[in-house]
Amino acid sequence: MAVRIVGVRRLRDEIAAILEELSEAGAIIVTQRGEGRAVLMDLDRYNELLERLEYLEDSLEALQATEEGAVRVTDLLAE
Repeated sequence: MAVRIVGVRRLRDEIAAILEELSEAGAIIVTQRGEGRAVLMDLDRYNELLERLEYLEDSLEALQATEEGAVRVTDLLAE
């Protein structure tokens, strides 16, 4: 995935064209005075990342509960 870097001034001047490039660019880093300030990404990609993060958080919680000796719901139902 290619990452482009665009200054805030250029973003302001060319916002429509830059938004069109998001699907191809993957992500666009916005800089201000040479420092990274924000990341633009396609909304579908953003939602996909949020879903993955939620899945990973749920997996981590389940793993931690198992390590702490918690009983799984499926084990309770089997009894």
